[in-house]
Order: sequence, then C-alpha cells, then structure tokens
Amino acid sequence: MRRAWIAVLCCVGLLAGCNAEPVYQGVSFVAYNYTPWNLEPVRLSDAFGNVAGSSTLIPGGGGGSVSCCYTFRGTDFTVKWSGGDPDLLRKHLFDDKFDEVLFKKEMSVHFPAAKPPDGDGTLVMELHIYPDEHMELALSRNFGRHARIPIVETTRWLYGKYRNELVDYEHSSQVNQVLSKVARRAWMRYRIEDAADMRAYMYLYFIVASDFERDAEIAAMLKAPNRKPGDFGLEVGKLSKEKIAQMKATGAPPGDKNVCSEVRGLVAATKVHAPGMLANEECVSE
Repeated sequence: MRRAWIAVLCCVGLLAGCNAEPVYQGVSFVAYNYTPWNLEPVRLSDAFGNVAGSSTLIPGGGGGSVSCCYTFRGTDFTVKWSGGDPDLLRKHLFDDKFDEVLFKKEMSVHFPAAKPPDGDGTLVMELHIYPDEHMELALSRNFGRHARIPIVETTRWLYGKYRNELVDYEHSSQVNQVLSKVARRAWMRYRIEDAADMRAYMYLYFIVASDFERDAEIAAMLKAPNRKPGDFGLEVGKLSKEKIAQMKATGAPPGDKNVCSEVRGLVAATKVHAPGMLANEECVSE
C-alpha cells in the first residue's frame, strides 16, 4: 500500500525525489525585482525545456502579475532577463543609443528539491532578484505579496507621509526610482531588509540629509556587529528633535537624486559606470 501511494504522489508531482528529479505541476510564476532597473518580462526555464515568463517589472519589486500554469522539473534553472535604468531608457527611447543602455543577461540558478508548502492554495514559484543581481527561487501558496525587501511599500509610506517635504519630486514614481537606488546601497552595505529599518533609512536620506551615514552616531548604529532586524528603526525613532535638526543643518540636502550605488559589491571611490549606463553618463560617489 505504501508503494502505491508513493507512485500516486509521483504522478501528480507532489513528491520531490521521484526518479531523482523533483517535479512541480500546476505552478504559477511571479518575479520580484529588488534592483533599481526597469526589467522586461523575465524568462525562467528548467533543464527540460519548460519555460515561464513574468510581467514587466518596475524598480524595487512590486511582484508584477502572476502567470499560470506551468510544470517545472529538476533543480537547475536558467533566468534570461533584460532591462536598464529608467531615466536612461526614457532618454534614449528614440535614438540609436537605446540598445546600449538596455542590458541583456543570463543567470543560472540552483534550486534544491523542496517540499511544496502545506495548504490547498495555488502553488507559486517565486523568483527573487536581489540588489547585487544574485537570484533565489522559492515556493509559496496563494498570491499574497511575499516581497523580501519592502521597496515599493516604503515608497508608498514615504510619499504618503512626507509628500509636502519631497519638493523636488513631482510624483511617487520619481520617488520610487531614486529610493530603489538608495535601497540597493542600503542592502549592499548593511543588508537592510526589515520594514522598520528601511523606513528609518529612507526617512534620514529623503527628509533629513542625503549624507546621514557620515554622522558618527548613525554610522555606529548601522555598523553595530550585533544589530538585529528592526534595531536600526528603533534607534532612529529615539533620536531627539535637536539631533535631527543638527543633522539637517550640517548635512547635505536631503533626497539627492544623484545616487551612486555599489557596483558589483564595491563601493566606488571615484567615477563608476553602473550596468546599463553609458560610458559618458557617470555616477559620482560621495
């Protein structure tokens, strides 16, 4: 009887390890973009020719729409993706430099055999594209938001609460474009992922001073060896009005749009070129 049940589970794709290859049937697909780039539909394929595609993705996640329904097999996947900096794509939309700022990449992703989550909801294959452009796959149920870095949520919070102070930004999409670049830097330097930490980091950058990390007290918070998720947000919330006023008075103007991100994990000390950036369109670090 036990062997019979194993055979049934293998047939419906619920038991990883049958025939040495996991099979996931009736799977929906969604991609999360934590980079600052606008992405064309992302293509995920396994080693057996099964292919799924996402919607276009704005900078900083969002998840895009969920596509259905696919079968995936095995543990080795390939991701083909393309995109570029939103401002540069718009700038060169109608000239011969557009293809230069639209990168095209391919990435191999290993996803060890995984037991699908319990429940009756639709099985979803999630692709998470991190700020350093490494990628991870995961399984979930239903279509709830499972973003691991709350970039879009933080944009909504910041624009909703401080719209009148964001005088250099005409609408929330402009805030999102810059915030996603700042979030890339925050993740590369400090692995900021917690929602409270992200809000605190963006409050300091957009409302207080763009160079807030130069403040010794703030730097100590961020670099604390035992810092746990949520700690930075709590500490920023304790800052006095006098401290905030002092940082505003002595720091760089808040909300600087010329964000220099780390490039491939390296903090640039001079002029650098980010992926999808033309050689003569430079990003100058602090």
